[in-house]
Amino acid sequence: MLDNHNCLAQAFRMARERFEHNDDVGFKLRLIGRRRIDGRTYNLPTVSEVAALIIGDIDVCDNRDVVVETKSGILKRINELHPSYLAMQYPLLFPYGEDGFTSEIPLSDKKKGKRRKLSMREFFAYRIQEREGEAQTILNARKLLHQFLVDAYTMVEAQRISFIKANQKKFRSDLKKNLTDIASTGEIDPSSIGKRVVLPSSFPKGDRFTTENYHDAMANCKWFGFPDLFITFTCNPMWPEITKYVQARGLRPEDRPYIICRVFKIKLDQLIHDIKKDQIFGKIQAVVYTVAFQKRGLPHVHMVLWLHQDYKFPIAEDIDNIICAELPDTVHEPELYKVVSELMMHGPCGMANKQSPCMVDGKCSKHFPKKFTDKTTIDSGGYPVYRRRDDGRVVEKNGSFLDNRHVVPYNPYLLLRHRAHINIEWCNQTRSVKYLFKYINKGNDRVTAAVSHGRDEGETNDIDEIKMYYDCRYVSACEAVWRIFVFEIHYRTPPVQRLSFHLPDEQSVLFGDEDVLEDVLDKPSVEKTMFIAWMECNLKFEEARHLTYVEFPTKFVWNKEIRQWTPRKQRFTIGRIYHIPPNSGEKYYLRVLLNHVKGPTSFEDIRTIDGVLYSSYKEACYALGLLDDDKEYIDAITEANLWGSAHYLRHLFAMILLSGSMSRPEIVWESTW
Repeated sequence: MLDNHNCLAQAFRMARERFEHNDDVGFKLRLIGRRRIDGRTYNLPTVSEVAALIIGDIDVCDNRDVVVETKSGILKRINELHPSYLAMQYPLLFPYGEDGFTSEIPLSDKKKGKRRKLSMREFFAYRIQEREGEAQTILNARKLLHQFLVDAYTMVEAQRISFIKANQKKFRSDLKKNLTDIASTGEIDPSSIGKRVVLPSSFPKGDRFTTENYHDAMANCKWFGFPDLFITFTCNPMWPEITKYVQARGLRPEDRPYIICRVFKIKLDQLIHDIKKDQIFGKIQAVVYTVAFQKRGLPHVHMVLWLHQDYKFPIAEDIDNIICAELPDTVHEPELYKVVSELMMHGPCGMANKQSPCMVDGKCSKHFPKKFTDKTTIDSGGYPVYRRRDDGRVVEKNGSFLDNRHVVPYNPYLLLRHRAHINIEWCNQTRSVKYLFKYINKGNDRVTAAVSHGRDEGETNDIDEIKMYYDCRYVSACEAVWRIFVFEIHYRTPPVQRLSFHLPDEQSVLFGDEDVLEDVLDKPSVEKTMFIAWMECNLKFEEARHLTYVEFPTKFVWNKEIRQWTPRKQRFTIGRIYHIPPNSGEKYYLRVLLNHVKGPTSFEDIRTIDGVLYSSYKEACYALGLLDDDKEYIDAITEANLWGSAHYLRHLFAMILLSGSMSRPEIVWESTW
């Protein structure tokens, strides 16, 4: 069939026959990437399309894309943008040699905006949808479909990173005063000022992306205190919406990962609606979640909730109203008993199953089985000990009988409503920080992780974050589908406004290699920064003069187009000042003051305390009494240069939290991180 109908197969057959008759001549088969005619109508080759070229002739061709070369001994890279790439990679999924993605596919006329061509992501999102009247060769490929999906996502990701790498000039930056000094010397070539390969914070799952989202989540702690509930919501591939769909096609749930992801997204949106709108736990102040993917492929969500003050849990017994860790009664609650026994039982593990994934050094890493207890209590470390009574109720699982000691904490209403593994935990202070750090700032799944890269003598010190992003990356088919469909991987409400700040004439300026420094310095955006616009806004509005910088977004909105702050008319947003470590000098002390000074109209106003203008921001901090108790602490950390140690900071942060220093969040909460 391929010989008769696949144009690529015919081309390779002809090339092979020519080689067999002329085995002493080296030749190359060239496939043109950019077609000047529609590939759908000109898809069957003629003899003249297969060209045998003497080695060297092909090098003068500017329109070369895919080259198959005989006897060269050199590996050749095939460009993913070539329309025949997918047909060559998956001949059974494209049996007629159909075109794959090409950068020349036009968008519908109904699309608005400047873009006129279809993106690679949109192409694959279209191809993995089932439609009436279309062959389902790709969708019925089972494990080959998994490979196709992962390959498709990596193609999309590679294209994005290639664009970033090819346009690094757009991410070049320096301080204004440095550019002014350089321009005064007559230097007008920006390409001579530093160079670094970076992934911007807008790139999903990059280091900057996860770090900024982590800091945004911690900003909720400053406004609302410690989180109250931690929920893990895992996809159930046996949901009736999934099983009904795949069984009608003679498939299994794992054969259609895109259906699993779409159903899970619907369920996740409904769960958020239940929590926020229906208020099943009471009024919610904030929600943060991140989507992760297990090594076996199923998506799951780690979610943190902040409850309103009127719906907190003042005593341990109140936890029993929303969290249960016992088997239900089989007579009065048979349906709940069935769901708990199927989805919320841990094990068997331990002596009953030493090969269980949770076993580490001969013990259960999740500390099951738990102990029987007649009532819910809080232990000395602040952890909840849920009620697990010895009532004789058991569940048989894999030949073992499991009782209440093996029940994973759950909420009965959510469990019956969503029919999935939904673990719900009451948070104590230390655990909440641990979860925020571990899961929200987790980053990409990896098989192995490299902490650092050694450098040979004489090697440059350039940092390639794109290479670091690629190293040991693990991508499952479900994650590939999730990203192709552009579903959220990080969610938070209320939104967080990230507030930049700078010392006088030290604002960051973005410029390109081809820009002239004098023109760069004359741009309005250089003098109209978010921070300077805030001080100008304090001159205009009386209300603004009663707010600190971090409180400002609650009443005003930053308009990027006109680069001004305007009064807020709707919704609620919290502010977060960008992190600066204490060894940053005056910029750190400026940040400390910004959390206390209200309504300044100039840089001098910030360091003016009780009518006295201090010569430095550090002296102004001491005048306000912000550093008296922490001077030795900050000096010791700066001198020891321990701010780069995440391990040290994690334990230091836990000690600060346990010491009850939340009343001074700027010094010990945000600046530490």
